[in-house]
Amino acid sequence: MSTVEQLAAEQGFDFMGTCSAKELVARPEVRAMCSANKCQVYGHSWACPPACGEIEDFERQMHEFEHCLVVQTVTEMEDDFDVEAIEEGGELQKRRVLDLVEAIDKAGLSAETMTLSAGTCTLCKECTYPDEPCRFPDKRLVSMEAAGLVVSEVCLQAGIPYNHGPQTIAFSGCVLYN
Repeated sequence: MSTVEQLAAEQGFDFMGTCSAKELVARPEVRAMCSANKCQVYGHSWACPPACGEIEDFERQMHEFEHCLVVQTVTEMEDDFDVEAIEEGGELQKRRVLDLVEAIDKAGLSAETMTLSAGTCTLCKECTYPDEPCRFPDKRLVSMEAAGLVVSEVCLQAGIPYNHGPQTIAFSGCVLYN
């Protein structure tokens, strides 16, 4: 088990799996879905398109790494409309990913990793985009989708389920490393 995997295991993720970072594909059509602005963050955050960077740059950066560790938090819901459980699961995943980023930094590995999250960055109550620079550029997390990844495809490559059955929701992120 690599150091990154050990650090991730300490964060309490429900599922983890690895695949080759070289096989990840940044798909323009995934990024294009962001422009539909269903989450209402497109063009309003440094961590989202168009501010987060070009899709070709993400693919080039991802292919500089050997391994991709997918980390996942799975939440059970009372029904398909259990908004409270969905929000709690998303927040738990974000806390775990931020704790993992901090652990990676303390281990001196942050320059050798790239972390992508589930959903948009929520470090600040209100993002400074586009008027001022990001307050936390070293902690800002871009989502897997904003980087052009099909999350279900990456989970399959990593050998973990994307769908965990009825009344569950999974939040996925990943860390790329050598």
